[in-house]
Amino acid sequence: MNEQVEKIKKQTNWWKWAFIILLAAIVLTTGYLINRATAPAPTPVQAQKVNPKDTSFEISLNRDQINALSENYLDSYLKGQKIKYNFMVGKQYATLTGDTKFLGAKVRFAINFIPERQSNGNVLLRAKGLSVGRLNIPIKFVMGYIAKNYKLPEWVSINTKKKTVLLDLNRYSKKRSLQYSAEEVDMQNGHFRFLVSVPKKK
Repeated sequence: MNEQVEKIKKQTNWWKWAFIILLAAIVLTTGYLINRATAPAPTPVQAQKVNPKDTSFEISLNRDQINALSENYLDSYLKGQKIKYNFMVGKQYATLTGDTKFLGAKVRFAINFIPERQSNGNVLLRAKGLSVGRLNIPIKFVMGYIAKNYKLPEWVSINTKKKTVLLDLNRYSKKRSLQYSAEEVDMQNGHFRFLVSVPKKK
């Protein structure tokens, strides 16, 4: 009789503990679900802005390299033209040499310019002197003759009143696969630095 009572007690204890464990599991699960449901939504992580790949690079040139590029460009640009001219960079000035007509005579001239880099990357040439042998011809006259009679690139413009020549690199770059901008023009040390950029596709 005692053995049967003990068996019944053991069975009762077993069901008791099973019930407690099941109840605890239900409580914990319910609490976890309630906590998840009532917790504030996580703040979405903002994606970091990815900087575009660097599409620009710099090139540095000395006087000889600048003059070689100028000669090569003008030889190609003026091919087949009767009127020729040269543009050379020296230690102090950038010099434009060519021919003009004065009183019916053909005269060889040389205009000296001081190049200045502009904030927009263009280069402005300011006329500082004119050499035409013993003749005393105004610079404005010669520059006006050049503007009317010389074949100039569309990105080069002459202002006779201000006695300047603008090398518009922004305009030069418009229809090209690369864009050019002057970063440094150091006549004294013969150092010229340009930024070359690859335009982004739209």
